[in-house]
Amino acid sequence: MKRVKKENDPQIRDDITSMVDLPRDLIEKILLKLPAKSVPKLIVVSKLWSSIIRSKSFIDLYLKRSLTRPCFLITFNRDDIRFFHSIYQQSLEAASPSSSYTSTISSFPLSLDRKRLFSQSYNVSPPVRGLICFQDLDKVVVSNLSTGQFLVLPKVRKLGISWFLGYDPVGDEYKVLCTTVVFQVSGAVVSEEHQVFTLKGGSQKKEKEEATWRMIECKFPHCPATKGICMTTTTTGVVYYGALSTRDRDTRESLIVSFDVRSEGFTLVKLPNGVEIDGGESAELVNYQGKIALLNHLHFGKCNMWVLEDIGVKPEWSKISIVVPSWADLARRRLLDCRGAILSSGKFIFSPVSSDSPFCIVTYDREKDIGRRVEIEGLGDNLRSVSLFLDHVECPIFL
Repeated sequence: MKRVKKENDPQIRDDITSMVDLPRDLIEKILLKLPAKSVPKLIVVSKLWSSIIRSKSFIDLYLKRSLTRPCFLITFNRDDIRFFHSIYQQSLEAASPSSSYTSTISSFPLSLDRKRLFSQSYNVSPPVRGLICFQDLDKVVVSNLSTGQFLVLPKVRKLGISWFLGYDPVGDEYKVLCTTVVFQVSGAVVSEEHQVFTLKGGSQKKEKEEATWRMIECKFPHCPATKGICMTTTTTGVVYYGALSTRDRDTRESLIVSFDVRSEGFTLVKLPNGVEIDGGESAELVNYQGKIALLNHLHFGKCNMWVLEDIGVKPEWSKISIVVPSWADLARRRLLDCRGAILSSGKFIFSPVSSDSPFCIVTYDREKDIGRRVEIEGLGDNLRSVSLFLDHVECPIFL
C-alpha cells in the first residue's frame, strides 16, 4: 500500500520551512535555472516566492537568460489541432544534416469550419517575449507555450480581422491590436475599426475593467497585408506591419505601418520606389539584426530584402540580394519561404509552407556563401498552414 503523507508530516514541514527560509538572491538563482513551465507552480511555496516569480525584475532576468538559448518555433495544423514545436537553434545549427530532434510540444484544438475559412484564419503572430497570438475563427487566443497556458480573449464579432501582438516595456503591458475593415467602396477603405486588448505583465494582476476590447482611433485608412513584428528596447515597443493605403478610390499605395504600443498611435513609413506589397513579390516583414526588413517571395533560391535604416531620424531603405547556392539540391522540389535571419549568427532560414515527413530547414550563411539542409523527424505527415519563427524564448509569465 502506497504511503500518503499528510500536511502534519514532520518531513514535509521541515522541507517547506527550509525552502521558505532561503535568502532571496539564492531563491532567484534557483528559479532562473528551472524550466519555464515549472516556475509558475512554485508561487504556492510562500508569499516571498510568489512576489519574486511575479516581479518584472525576475521575468526580465529569466528572459535575458533565455536569450542565450533561443528556439525555432514551428507551428502547423493537423487533424483540426494547432501544434506548436520548439527546438533550440544552437543545437540545430551545430548538428549534422542527418540528425533528428526532439522538441517541446503544445497543442490547441481548433474550431475548424471549412466553409468559413479565410486566408488569415488560424495564422500565428511572431512571438513577443515568449508569448504568441493567433486566431481561431471569431476568437483571438494569446498563449505562453512555455507554460502551456492559453488565454481566449473576448470574441471579436467580425470576420476577416487582422491582429498584432506588442509589448510596452515601460508600462509592462502586452497589447493585442485588432483591425477590422468595416466596408469598402470600389476597393477603397471607407471605414475601419481598431481595437486594443491589454494584458498586464507578470508583475501585475489583470484588472476587471481592462479585460475587454477598447476602440482606438487611426487617422490613416489602410488594410493590413502582412504579419506584424514587435521591436522593443528598454523604453519603447513598436509593432510594424505591411499595409495598403487607400485614402480614396484612385490612390492605392504600399507602406509600412508602425503602432506605438504605449501611446497607441499610428505612423506611416513609405516603401522604396517600385516596391509593392500587393505586387505579387513582397511577402512579409522580418527582424534582420534588430532592424525591420521586407522580404519578397523566394524564387528558385533567390529573393530580395529591403532593410529599414535609421527609422528614428530619416527612414531610408537598403537592398540585400540573397542567392542560395545549390538550391535544387537543398529544396528537393519543395516550396520553401525565407523566414528571416537568426539574430546571433545572421544566417538566413528557409522552411516549407506545407510538408510531409520529414520536415526540413535550410540555412544559408551569406558571409561564407554556404547553404545546408537539416531534416527534423517526428512532426508527422500532412502538415498544413506551416509557419516557422526565429529567436523564440521561454518566459514564465502568467496569463
